[in-house]
Amino acid sequence: MHLFGIHPQEQRIERELHVSVYIIIYKFLLGLIEFSAGLTVALAGSRIYRLYQSSLLKELSEDPHDLLARLSESVVPNLLTHNSYVVIYLVVLGLAKMVGAVGLMYKQNWGVDLLVLLTILMAPFQIVSVILSRHVFDLLYLVVGLLIALYLIEFRPKAWISRMFLRFS
Repeated sequence: MHLFGIHPQEQRIERELHVSVYIIIYKFLLGLIEFSAGLTVALAGSRIYRLYQSSLLKELSEDPHDLLARLSESVVPNLLTHNSYVVIYLVVLGLAKMVGAVGLMYKQNWGVDLLVLLTILMAPFQIVSVILSRHVFDLLYLVVGLLIALYLIEFRPKAWISRMFLRFS
């Protein structure tokens, strides 16, 4: 304990991690949603698929050219029938984001590192998604994630990479 009650290690972390509570909440809620979606697909995927099929048949009987119904035909069955990879992906990604958010809350370097590495690993998949789907929300999700990662490393990727290599060498 020092003069102002803050240990030098804590002061260094405070200077290094300028963390916003909004980022912590965003990352934690996003992780919770992904984790919950993975569990939902794992536990109720077949029931959801049956419900989807009956709703789709009803919708297509009313309007055989329904664009949303036709688009969902190529995505939803694959998502709910080949669900083991989707479940693993969503559960692991959701847990990692929640753990990273907790690390940020406690101002730990590993929280920043985990969330930035997740962003880097997921960026190629998100870029492909933006190119294939051309949805504004996919682009917005990608841009927000990249801006948060850059904010967490204070817009200095070279310094962050150097710190990462020094830590592991």
